[in-house]
Amino acid sequence: MSAVLLALGLTLSAATQLRLGGLPVGPGEMLLVMWMGIATFRQLLYQPLALNPAFTRMAIFWMTMLFILCLGMMVGLAVEPFHDLSGMLRDTIAYSLVLTFSLLVALQLHDREVRRDMLWKLLVIGSASLTLQIAGAYGLAPTPGTTSWYFDRLIGWAENPNQLGFFALIVVLLGLHLSDTSETASQRTWAALLGAPPFVAGVLSGSDSLIIGLMLSGALIATFKAIVWTQDEEMAPTLRGTAVVLAIMALPLTALATVPFASAALKTFEQGSEAIYGENEQGETRLKLWSEALEKGIDSKLVGFGPGPHLTSKSYKRPPPSKFEAHNTLLDLFTQGGIVAVAAYLWITGSALVGVSRARKPALAGLIVGMLVFSMFHYIGRHPIFWFFIVICLLESSFGTRHSLNRQQPRRDAAAT
Repeated sequence: MSAVLLALGLTLSAATQLRLGGLPVGPGEMLLVMWMGIATFRQLLYQPLALNPAFTRMAIFWMTMLFILCLGMMVGLAVEPFHDLSGMLRDTIAYSLVLTFSLLVALQLHDREVRRDMLWKLLVIGSASLTLQIAGAYGLAPTPGTTSWYFDRLIGWAENPNQLGFFALIVVLLGLHLSDTSETASQRTWAALLGAPPFVAGVLSGSDSLIIGLMLSGALIATFKAIVWTQDEEMAPTLRGTAVVLAIMALPLTALATVPFASAALKTFEQGSEAIYGENEQGETRLKLWSEALEKGIDSKLVGFGPGPHLTSKSYKRPPPSKFEAHNTLLDLFTQGGIVAVAAYLWITGSALVGVSRARKPALAGLIVGMLVFSMFHYIGRHPIFWFFIVICLLESSFGTRHSLNRQQPRRDAAAT
């Protein structure tokens, strides 16, 4: 029951249209708070406190963030001419929730079987919700009080296409991870099938970040799988070993064959990039925001101005107290917590990426890369599902490393004898 509550909360936290009365919280956030309450009581009353590397790293990260954000807020209150109090309050509450949430996830899902069961429930519920959103968009199962389309882009239960695309990307790569790590053919098939509706929803959203994220994630996953297969001592006689060898041998010929098409591909990419850049002047607007974010971070003496938005020169500039975010996670953290917040963010995400790569979990490595692609164009630091998967990757990396070492030890003993 607790796992279902958590999966529903993560799924509905992306359904921002379901929030009532313009409130910053909705059914997803309320379900997550309920899960956090249950998890806290369970931890205090029934479970001994068993720390693990994932919990330790998340605790170090949030202690660092808490210190630098408090310092930045003091600087901001003293230096900035006016303040967006509602934005400051929103970020403070959001950071408090994701801090508590991520630490509880690290404690509650440390067991591999519990964690895997939770991931399956999230895949099923996430895929079902996106299937309903697709059906609702075509009038088959409409959801009252929601608008399914933003012009020709699917938004489902979200407020904009990129929110939907972010959630769809995560569910697609989660399905790929469970399919890759399942032990039976039926489980692998079910995981792959459950990843199909999120892929369709993501394509219908028209999110450029999702397309780039899937392309980079797919390339990373394919590369990692090839490396893992070639390192397998028993790979050579198998079909996959032959496929890898043939693919490597074919790379030079493939590169030569693509030369005639390179010019046309580059021209098409350039045209597409110019169209995206020029649409509603969003390219110029983003560059202005990013430039101002760098200036703000430097003006703060590299310590930031604390939680909340701090930019004022957006194209449709508003009078005080309205401010804006940079729509780039690194730059937003730079304006809030300076160079320390940026370093902490790079450390925690880098630790998760390196950990799952060493643990031979290529789909999870691809998932982190996909989320980082979104972070280049959106601020994802307040999303519970982002921190959920950072913790999951940290937990999987510690388990995967032990499992890999235990599996390799008999081979080393045999070689020694």
